[in-house]
Amino acid sequence: MRGNDASGTTTDVTTIHDLGYRRYAGSRVGAAGAWRALYVQGLRTVFGLGRPLKAKILPAFVLLATLLPALALLAASSASQGALPIRYATILLPQMILFVLFTAAQAPELFSRDQQHRVLPLLLTREITRMSYATARLGALTTALFLLVLAPLLLLYIGEVGVASDPAAVFDKMGTRIGPVFAQAVITSLVLGCIGAALTIWTSRRAYATASVIGLFLTTTAISVGIDDLVGVSKRVAELVAPIRSLSMIAFLLFGETTRGMELDPPGSIWTYLGTLLAISAAAAAAFVARVRRMVP
Repeated sequence: MRGNDASGTTTDVTTIHDLGYRRYAGSRVGAAGAWRALYVQGLRTVFGLGRPLKAKILPAFVLLATLLPALALLAASSASQGALPIRYATILLPQMILFVLFTAAQAPELFSRDQQHRVLPLLLTREITRMSYATARLGALTTALFLLVLAPLLLLYIGEVGVASDPAAVFDKMGTRIGPVFAQAVITSLVLGCIGAALTIWTSRRAYATASVIGLFLTTTAISVGIDDLVGVSKRVAELVAPIRSLSMIAFLLFGETTRGMELDPPGSIWTYLGTLLAISAAAAAAFVARVRRMVP
């Protein structure tokens, strides 16, 4: 602003106004703290924590819908005094569609909302780089899926020991089964999380993002069944086209369970399914990161 001195000469005068804002006196956490804050916020968003009640309905529904069959199976096994075996892969198979539904509904809450509300310019002007944004958001989604898949499997594992007439003997026999429980949760969360992120990052419309995720998994499953029934390709080869069918088969192989169809047509090596799914996950993650790098904040 301008003012006049004693001699009448016009001079420039700078005035500093104290608006009363509180100064930040805490510690500076840097890039690691920024990544951690974005990761935790993303994890809370996926489960609807700190958000209105309607944001918590779907996560709560999917969690209950996956836990209730496990509880029912444990109750039936307990009532039959162990005559009814507890089969992990069999109960996990119908729940795959719930995990896909969770991914399709919650992945857009992370990626599409950031674009829709234009928060990327605010995030990328701080300590957060494009790579740290991508890894934090993808890590939050895969962690949420890991916990969701792990919950019913871990419940079955603990419950199988609890309902046994001799828990100590059953625990000794099941000592190696905890590995497949965590392995199945890890591979499922990686596949669904990477594919969901790679699809939803392309649009700010949550409805389009949700439809793309559901459409991909349904289409690949239909193609897999089609080339098996119509083209005559081996069923075991056709399963590799559909991530859902491959994940289900890995569950049977990890837990050493079989079906009548598997006895008539034995599946291939678990490493074939695992390698295919890891390659799909890596390709989806690379496409997701490439998209984030090209996004205009």
